[in-house]
Amino acid sequence: MAAFTLAEVLITLGIIGVVAAMTIPTLMTKIQNRQYATAYRKAYSTLNQALKSANEDGVIVGLKGGGYVDSGHNTGLGLVGKNFIALSSYLAGVTTCFNGDNSACWECSGEAGRSDNKCNKSNSAFIDASGTQYYLFSNDEWPIIVDVNGFSKPNVLGRDRYVMYFTNSFKRGLYNNDIDAIVPYMDIVTKQRWCPSGDCPFTSRLFGDKTKKRDTDIDAKK
Repeated sequence: MAAFTLAEVLITLGIIGVVAAMTIPTLMTKIQNRQYATAYRKAYSTLNQALKSANEDGVIVGLKGGGYVDSGHNTGLGLVGKNFIALSSYLAGVTTCFNGDNSACWECSGEAGRSDNKCNKSNSAFIDASGTQYYLFSNDEWPIIVDVNGFSKPNVLGRDRYVMYFTNSFKRGLYNNDIDAIVPYMDIVTKQRWCPSGDCPFTSRLFGDKTKKRDTDIDAKK
Protein backbone atom coordinates (compact mmCIF):
# COMPACT_ATOMS: atom_id res chain seq x y z
CA MET A 1 0.00 0.00 0.00
CA ALA A 2 1.46 3.36 -1.13
CA ALA A 3 2.02 6.02 1.50
CA PHE A 4 2.80 9.70 1.45
CA THR A 5 6.39 10.73 1.80
CA LEU A 6 7.42 13.14 4.52
CA ALA A 7 8.00 15.83 1.91
CA GLU A 8 4.48 15.40 0.51
CA VAL A 9 2.96 15.62 3.98
CA LEU A 10 4.91 18.78 4.78
CA ILE A 11 3.94 20.37 1.48
CA THR A 12 0.27 19.55 2.11
CA LEU A 13 0.41 20.97 5.62
CA GLY A 14 2.12 24.06 4.28
CA ILE A 15 -0.63 24.60 1.72
CA ILE A 16 -3.31 24.12 4.38
CA GLY A 17 -1.53 26.63 6.61
CA VAL A 18 -1.34 29.24 3.85
CA VAL A 19 -5.03 28.83 2.97
CA ALA A 20 -6.00 29.04 6.65
CA ALA A 21 -3.90 32.18 7.14
CA MET A 22 -5.66 33.78 4.19
CA THR A 23 -9.23 32.79 5.06
CA ILE A 24 -9.45 32.75 8.87
CA PRO A 25 -8.98 36.54 9.37
CA THR A 26 -11.72 37.25 6.80
CA LEU A 27 -14.00 34.72 8.44
CA MET A 28 -13.37 36.17 11.89
CA THR A 29 -14.08 39.68 10.62
CA LYS A 30 -17.41 38.54 9.17
CA ILE A 31 -18.37 36.83 12.43
CA GLN A 32 -17.38 39.90 14.42
CA ASN A 33 -19.34 42.21 12.11
CA ARG A 34 -22.43 40.04 12.58
CA GLN A 35 -22.00 40.32 16.35
CA TYR A 36 -21.68 44.10 16.08
CA ALA A 37 -24.77 44.25 13.86
CA THR A 38 -26.81 42.22 16.35
CA ALA A 39 -25.74 44.44 19.26
CA TYR A 40 -26.38 47.54 17.15
CA ARG A 41 -29.95 46.46 16.40
CA LYS A 42 -30.50 45.79 20.09
CA ALA A 43 -29.19 49.25 21.05
CA TYR A 44 -31.37 50.87 18.38
CA SER A 45 -34.46 49.08 19.67
CA THR A 46 -33.61 49.85 23.31
CA LEU A 47 -33.14 53.56 22.63
CA ASN A 48 -36.38 53.90 20.72
CA GLN A 49 -38.36 52.03 23.36
CA ALA A 50 -36.89 54.36 25.98
CA LEU A 51 -37.70 57.39 23.83
CA LYS A 52 -41.30 56.24 23.45
CA SER A 53 -41.68 55.98 27.23
CA ALA A 54 -39.99 59.35 27.76
CA ASN A 55 -42.35 60.95 25.24
CA GLU A 56 -45.35 59.46 27.00
CA ASP A 57 -44.13 61.13 30.19
CA GLY A 58 -43.63 64.43 28.36
CA VAL A 59 -39.93 64.84 29.18
CA ILE A 60 -38.58 65.07 25.61
CA VAL A 61 -38.24 68.60 24.21
CA GLY A 62 -38.28 69.85 20.62
CA LEU A 63 -35.00 70.78 18.92
CA LYS A 64 -36.10 73.21 16.20
CA GLY A 65 -33.63 76.05 15.80
CA GLY A 66 -30.53 74.02 16.58
CA GLY A 67 -31.23 72.41 19.92
CA TYR A 68 -28.92 74.76 21.78
CA VAL A 69 -29.47 76.45 25.11
CA ASP A 70 -31.56 79.62 24.91
CA SER A 71 -28.61 81.95 25.50
CA GLY A 72 -26.57 80.63 22.59
CA HIS A 73 -24.26 77.94 21.26
CA ASN A 74 -21.81 76.05 23.52
CA THR A 75 -22.79 77.88 26.68
CA GLY A 76 -24.00 74.93 28.69
CA LEU A 77 -26.31 71.93 28.52
CA GLY A 78 -28.44 72.28 25.39
CA LEU A 79 -31.79 70.78 24.50
CA VAL A 80 -30.16 67.75 22.88
CA GLY A 81 -28.27 67.19 26.12
CA LYS A 82 -31.46 67.45 28.15
CA ASN A 83 -33.10 64.81 25.96
CA PHE A 84 -30.04 62.58 26.23
CA ILE A 85 -30.04 62.76 30.02
CA ALA A 86 -33.80 62.23 30.21
CA LEU A 87 -33.48 59.15 27.99
CA SER A 88 -31.00 57.46 30.31
CA SER A 89 -33.55 57.13 33.10
CA TYR A 90 -35.68 54.85 30.92
CA LEU A 91 -33.00 52.19 30.44
CA ALA A 92 -32.43 49.43 32.98
CA GLY A 93 -29.19 49.08 34.93
CA VAL A 94 -27.70 52.32 33.66
CA THR A 95 -24.56 53.99 35.00
CA THR A 96 -24.59 57.71 34.20
CA CYS A 97 -21.71 60.14 33.80
CA PHE A 98 -23.24 63.62 33.78
CA ASN A 99 -20.92 65.26 36.29
CA GLY A 100 -18.16 66.41 33.92
CA ASP A 101 -16.21 63.13 33.93
CA ASN A 102 -17.38 60.34 31.61
CA SER A 103 -14.46 57.96 32.19
CA ALA A 104 -16.70 55.37 33.90
CA CYS A 105 -19.13 55.34 30.97
CA TRP A 106 -17.15 55.91 27.80
CA GLU A 107 -13.81 54.77 26.35
CA CYS A 108 -12.10 57.97 25.21
CA SER A 109 -9.20 56.29 23.43
CA GLY A 110 -11.23 55.51 20.29
CA GLU A 111 -12.85 57.48 17.49
CA ALA A 112 -15.40 59.98 18.75
CA GLY A 113 -16.43 61.99 15.72
CA ARG A 114 -13.94 64.84 15.95
CA SER A 115 -11.48 65.63 13.19
CA ASP A 116 -8.65 64.84 15.60
CA ASN A 117 -10.50 61.75 16.94
CA LYS A 118 -10.30 63.06 20.48
CA CYS A 119 -13.29 62.85 22.77
CA ASN A 120 -14.26 65.32 25.44
CA LYS A 121 -14.25 63.71 28.88
CA SER A 122 -16.68 66.33 30.18
CA ASN A 123 -19.43 65.37 27.71
CA SER A 124 -22.45 63.43 28.91
CA ALA A 125 -22.36 59.64 28.62
CA PHE A 126 -23.99 56.56 30.09
CA ILE A 127 -23.54 52.80 29.92
CA ASP A 128 -26.34 50.25 30.15
CA ALA A 129 -26.50 46.84 31.82
CA SER A 130 -25.29 45.07 28.65
CA GLY A 131 -22.13 47.21 28.52
CA THR A 132 -23.26 49.28 25.54
CA GLN A 133 -22.00 52.84 25.82
CA TYR A 134 -23.78 56.04 24.77
CA TYR A 135 -21.85 59.28 24.31
CA LEU A 136 -23.12 62.75 23.39
CA PHE A 137 -20.67 64.34 20.95
CA SER A 138 -21.47 67.78 22.32
CA ASN A 139 -23.81 68.64 25.15
CA ASP A 140 -25.80 70.88 22.81
CA GLU A 141 -25.36 69.24 19.38
CA TRP A 142 -27.08 66.41 17.55
CA PRO A 143 -24.83 63.30 17.39
CA ILE A 144 -25.22 60.43 19.79
CA ILE A 145 -22.39 57.91 19.40
CA VAL A 146 -23.20 54.35 20.44
CA ASP A 147 -20.44 51.83 21.18
CA VAL A 148 -21.90 48.32 21.13
CA ASN A 149 -18.61 46.82 22.30
CA GLY A 150 -18.22 48.92 25.42
CA PHE A 151 -14.70 49.47 26.71
CA SER A 152 -13.31 46.75 24.42
CA LYS A 153 -11.57 47.60 21.17
CA PRO A 154 -11.60 48.48 18.31
CA ASN A 155 -13.68 51.59 19.24
CA VAL A 156 -13.90 52.52 15.56
CA LEU A 157 -16.72 54.40 13.86
CA GLY A 158 -18.53 52.10 11.45
CA ARG A 159 -17.36 48.94 13.20
CA ASP A 160 -18.42 48.91 16.85
CA ARG A 161 -19.32 52.61 17.07
CA TYR A 162 -22.29 54.20 15.33
CA VAL A 163 -23.73 57.68 14.94
CA MET A 164 -27.41 58.34 15.75
CA TYR A 165 -29.59 61.37 16.36
CA PHE A 166 -32.94 62.52 17.75
CA THR A 167 -35.43 63.39 15.02
CA ASN A 168 -39.00 63.41 13.82
CA SER A 169 -39.66 60.17 11.93
CA PHE A 170 -41.32 62.00 9.03
CA LYS A 171 -38.96 64.97 8.61
CA ARG A 172 -35.69 63.20 9.51
CA GLY A 173 -33.88 66.50 10.06
CA LEU A 174 -31.07 66.94 12.57
CA TYR A 175 -33.05 69.51 14.57
CA ASN A 176 -36.82 69.03 14.61
CA ASN A 177 -39.70 69.51 16.96
CA ASP A 178 -42.00 66.59 17.77
CA ILE A 179 -39.10 64.22 18.46
CA ASP A 180 -40.40 60.67 18.12
CA ALA A 181 -37.41 58.63 16.91
CA ILE A 182 -33.70 58.04 17.22
CA VAL A 183 -32.30 57.04 13.85
CA PRO A 184 -28.89 56.07 12.45
CA TYR A 185 -26.85 58.54 10.45
CA MET A 186 -26.39 57.84 6.75
CA ASP A 187 -23.78 55.44 5.40
CA ILE A 188 -20.49 57.19 4.66
CA VAL A 189 -17.76 56.18 2.24
CA THR A 190 -15.61 59.32 2.42
CA LYS A 191 -12.86 59.78 4.98
CA GLN A 192 -13.88 62.59 7.30
CA ARG A 193 -14.69 63.24 10.92
CA TRP A 194 -17.72 60.92 11.12
CA CYS A 195 -15.85 58.15 9.33
CA PRO A 196 -12.03 58.22 9.47
CA SER A 197 -11.84 54.80 7.79
CA GLY A 198 -13.97 55.80 4.82
CA ASP A 199 -16.33 52.86 5.30
CA CYS A 200 -19.06 53.43 7.85
CA PRO A 201 -22.31 51.49 7.30
CA PHE A 202 -24.31 53.39 9.91
CA THR A 203 -27.65 52.70 8.19
CA SER A 204 -27.09 49.51 6.22
CA ARG A 205 -25.59 47.57 9.12
CA LEU A 206 -28.80 48.22 11.00
CA PHE A 207 -31.35 47.62 8.25
CA GLY A 208 -29.36 45.77 5.57
CA ASP A 209 -27.89 47.22 2.40
CA LYS A 210 -30.71 46.49 -0.02
CA THR A 211 -30.16 49.38 -2.41
CA LYS A 212 -26.34 49.29 -2.41
CA LYS A 213 -26.52 53.08 -2.43
CA ARG A 214 -24.48 55.06 0.06
CA ASP A 215 -24.47 58.74 0.75
CA THR A 216 -21.64 61.06 1.71
CA ASP A 217 -21.65 63.07 4.88
CA ILE A 218 -22.81 66.68 4.93
CA ASP A 219 -19.74 67.54 7.02
CA ALA A 220 -17.24 65.92 4.64
CA LYS A 221 -15.79 69.22 3.44
CA LYS A 222 -15.67 70.91 6.82
